[in-house]
Amino acid sequence: MTAFKKLFVTGISLSIAFMALPAGAAQLGAAASAKQIVLQQAAGGDVRWILPGPRRLDPTVFGKPDNPLGFEDDIGVPLKARLTDDAGTAFTTTAGPTPMSDRHARVTGSFRATLTDNTPVDSRASRDRAEGEFTFTGPKGENEYRVVLRKILPVGPVHQFFGGVLIDGFHHGKTSFGTRLQPTLYTYGALWAVADLYVNGEKVSENRMVHMMTTERVRSSDADGYRLRIDSELSRTGIQTHLLLPNVVITPEGPRPQPVPTGFVLPNGVEQPFIHIMFDSTELEGLPVL
Repeated sequence: MTAFKKLFVTGISLSIAFMALPAGAAQLGAAASAKQIVLQQAAGGDVRWILPGPRRLDPTVFGKPDNPLGFEDDIGVPLKARLTDDAGTAFTTTAGPTPMSDRHARVTGSFRATLTDNTPVDSRASRDRAEGEFTFTGPKGENEYRVVLRKILPVGPVHQFFGGVLIDGFHHGKTSFGTRLQPTLYTYGALWAVADLYVNGEKVSENRMVHMMTTERVRSSDADGYRLRIDSELSRTGIQTHLLLPNVVITPEGPRPQPVPTGFVLPNGVEQPFIHIMFDSTELEGLPVL
């Protein structure tokens, strides 16, 4: 496999299944109080397109070569996909490119999303709801993208999707909910859903898997390289929204790997097979911002 075909083997699930939960899960959701938040960013705010690149490996999440951690299927990083320092005593970065790199380009964009969390656990009967539309340009400014949410994914294959929507919780990092390449994040709101992708007004792909989350600030300042922080560097303040379309589509036969048709060609001649956008001027209604 090429590096880009391997891209989502490292820490990004390639499969979305609809697994049944024990009896009572749906009733538990029905009994819970609903939570709702509204997220938006107007045109003119700070927006970044994340480019492929290596990801630093947090020792508290991934351990050390003599005592490795975080190598689970789907959410972890296999040992063979890690680099070490010259002494072989510490993991440094992933061996190949990932969607969680520090490399980025400034773009323009806006979005609005409404998330409703009625069901706190995975269930086919989940009453969680999400509506949203995201628009942004590509790194060269020649393409305009639009992502329109269609329906939530109420059950995760290897970890909870929390019924499709999570509000006011933690995921990623050490939680075992989501890729460990992201730090352990306080999450104002997150969703797992199916969406359609438009480029320059034309629908180019439908039934794309999408993961959106609005979290505490996870990127460092521009002066520090806009780095994706590790757990010890988090300030537990601020707000940022992440929009990720991995190389996965949802079909009647189940999830299938399929590159996102971004139309953005990297310097090595390969079309970027995923979309990862950061909205850094997010406004939130429904919860206080840290």
